[in-house]
Amino acid sequence: MSDIREDHEFFTIDLDWSRWWTLLPEIVVLICSGLLPLITAASVVARYTNWYHVIWAQDVVKVLFLWIVFLGGAVAVKYNAHVRMSTLSDRLEQAFAAASLWSWVIRLSPITVGGILLVLGVPLVRITMQRELPTLQISAGYFSAVVPLSGALMIYYVLRGAIARLRQKPTGGPPQAD
Repeated sequence: MSDIREDHEFFTIDLDWSRWWTLLPEIVVLICSGLLPLITAASVVARYTNWYHVIWAQDVVKVLFLWIVFLGGAVAVKYNAHVRMSTLSDRLEQAFAAASLWSWVIRLSPITVGGILLVLGVPLVRITMQRELPTLQISAGYFSAVVPLSGALMIYYVLRGAIARLRQKPTGGPPQAD
């Protein structure tokens, strides 16, 4: 499937539900994205009506947002939907055959971010294991484990995509530089 999609397919991603476990990051992000506005709305209503005090809402919203950001970044890398310098790289690819090297640099750049998240995330988890979320009385380290996890997922998704791209047979387009 090419990177350029038709207008009616722009926001669609083909999902293979027969292997549902491969979609766990997407499922977790979807659940967190659904719970976040519900808990925030319940907290706001409770605060202004004095009907019920949701003292744990602030901590849960922080955790949900953390998981949405980091797992969402890994999911974006999985579907090649992350922000990249496509305007420049697309123009370079059209102008020069050697620009496919730049395309590879752009495609492989999330490995750097994933490596940073993985390397710095492990000490972060160790440090936050000693800190407790006040209202939940659970170690924050369990929730911050998403940082190195998302880094590992980013690296895996980039490498999987690069291997799949290398295995593709060239399709009648301009010659690819090796």
